[in-house]
Amino acid sequence: MGRIDPAKKYFDPSITDRERAIFEGGITLGAIYHQFVGIPVTKNKKLAKILEKVITETMKIQPYKTDVKVRINLKKLKKSGKTPYSYETLKGEHLDVKVKTSYGKAKAILRMRYIPKLNYTLMYVEKVTPKKP
Repeated sequence: MGRIDPAKKYFDPSITDRERAIFEGGITLGAIYHQFVGIPVTKNKKLAKILEKVITETMKIQPYKTDVKVRINLKKLKKSGKTPYSYETLKGEHLDVKVKTSYGKAKAILRMRYIPKLNYTLMYVEKVTPKKP
C-alpha cells in the first residue's frame, strides 16, 4: 500500500514496518475476540456462515488488512435442543482466525485458534515477511 499513514506521527519513530504490521494484526485479533465472543450461536451451518462473513468483512475495514478469514468450528458447539434456551454463546475455542496485514515494507500473518495442548485460545504471529518490490 503506497498510501500515506496519517497516524504514523503518533507512533514512536523507532517502530519498524515489521512491528507495525504485527501491531495492526494484533488489534484485529483482539477486536474479534472481545467484540464477538459471547454472541448467541447454534450448530446451524447457515447462521455460522453468516456470522463468519460478518466478522470477516467488518474486520477487513480496519487499516492495513489485506485479508481476514474466520471459521467457526461447529463440532465444538453443543447440540441444539428443543427449547428456546437451546443455544450457547460463541467462545474463543470455537474460532479459527487468520489475519493478513501489510504495512510499509512488511507483511504479517497473525492467527487466533484453540490449541488443545495448551487448553487455550492463542493469538500469535504465524509469519512476517518483507513485501516484494
